[in-house]
Amino acid sequence: MIILISKLSAQTTEESTQMLREAQSIAKRNPEQAFAMATEVLEKQQINGADSIIGKAQLIRGKVLLQFGLYQPASEALYEAEHLFETAEQDLYLAQVNNVLGEVYYKIKTPEDAVARHEKALSIYQNLKNREGEAETKSFIGGMYEKMGNYPKALAHQREALKIFEELGLQSHKAFVRENIGSIFEDLEQYDSAYFNFQKAYTLNIAVGDSLRLVSNLNNLGDVFRKTRKPEKGLSYSQMAAEMSARLGFLDQQNSAIVDISKAYAEMRDYENAYNFLEQSRQLSEIVYSEESARQIAIQEAQNHLYTKNQQINQLEQMREFDAMVKWLLVFLVVLMCVLGWVIFNRQKLKIKSNKELLEQQEEILQVKEQLIATEKENRQLLELKMETEEQAHSKSLTAQTLHLIDKNQMLEGIQVKLKSILEENPKDQKKKIRNLIKEIDFNFSHDTDWDDFKLNFEKVHQDFFRNIQQRTGGLTPAEMKLASLMRLNLSSKEIASSLGISMDSLRISRYRLRKKLNMEKGDSLQQFILCI
Repeated sequence: MIILISKLSAQTTEESTQMLREAQSIAKRNPEQAFAMATEVLEKQQINGADSIIGKAQLIRGKVLLQFGLYQPASEALYEAEHLFETAEQDLYLAQVNNVLGEVYYKIKTPEDAVARHEKALSIYQNLKNREGEAETKSFIGGMYEKMGNYPKALAHQREALKIFEELGLQSHKAFVRENIGSIFEDLEQYDSAYFNFQKAYTLNIAVGDSLRLVSNLNNLGDVFRKTRKPEKGLSYSQMAAEMSARLGFLDQQNSAIVDISKAYAEMRDYENAYNFLEQSRQLSEIVYSEESARQIAIQEAQNHLYTKNQQINQLEQMREFDAMVKWLLVFLVVLMCVLGWVIFNRQKLKIKSNKELLEQQEEILQVKEQLIATEKENRQLLELKMETEEQAHSKSLTAQTLHLIDKNQMLEGIQVKLKSILEENPKDQKKKIRNLIKEIDFNFSHDTDWDDFKLNFEKVHQDFFRNIQQRTGGLTPAEMKLASLMRLNLSSKEIASSLGISMDSLRISRYRLRKKLNMEKGDSLQQFILCI
């Protein structure tokens, strides 16, 4: 019997390992299926107790949860994987976990902690003499420094990674690093160097046939041409990116390409096409958001299913322990009753029967109480999970709406500047019409009807914010309420100015007036004050 159980356990472990290999290979192109396979393995192995397999399954689940923006469950899965790999001394997987945790830390606005995690992974790879992992981690660290604005360190790490990948002959990795280096040069407005690296990445990705990164390369090349005042050439790259991403079903990349097409048409003063493609981008963003919400719900359902399974396993283990205790207690009572019965059998017969019935009743009552407590706890957790999902959905809707408003106002600002330049060149008859058009654009900045929808979604996510800030100030104007709400979203000054349709100088004046109404002391942070409301 023991041999049979060992064979079955070994077979289950082998099947689980094979499933994890398949899940790892399809994680990028089909994350939902990869998550489902990893979760299935996790359910099987939690019974068998194979810690190594559980750690690998949690690593895959953590990556997918990170991809869908579910940072809290992602970190929980990764922490469990980290603990299991540390216990089993599996350093290679431990390094992978640290790199993924670095990405999670960056997403939750702690780039310094993210760098620390990547540095830990780098140290492990160097100790293992794993050159590929070392290079990949240096590329991650370079990406963190780029996001922190430390471009010299970012370039240094990316170039070190590129050198190792060139020595190893890993073409797809070289393309990825080339694209990162191009992005750094683009941030530094060194567009010749950016173009050189983006073109190198494009050539390498064509050689290895990486379609997803090819689309990204085309988008980047189009962006460089547009920023160097060559919108016609940039337009052709953006159109290629849009067609390829549509053919392959990469909706996020397609949406990015369509936005770039709209910007290129605006640079070419073809405002009708610019507006049409911007509207197409908005519609595609709604589709992407709907699909992402559906996928997140599916992932949450899988999480809930796993939680329910764990509860059932825990309940079965508790019942097994309880039954064992009851059996031993009954054995003890039977022996005791036999001894006493041998002495005073006739006098104790009725009493023994009564005690046995009472014990059975108490056991039934205890089981019912435990089931009621477990059911109530499960219902409460399901309700909390539903509320958290709804809040995340409202938050994503609010963010998408804010970004759409910023994009639209940026487009209108560009049109307004160009119309003002045309005003100085055209005949007098056209000046009156252009002035009227500029007034309409200004009116559109100050009377944007999207504010009501924005305010409604904002209050769903940040309840009582407007009421609390009004109580602290004694009354704010609508413009000041808009400013406070955008600061509560933790947007940059440039994004807030674009959303409100004002200059940076006007924004500084508005912030000063808001500080006065909030009675803030000199040196206190207005941004931190509003985030705490």
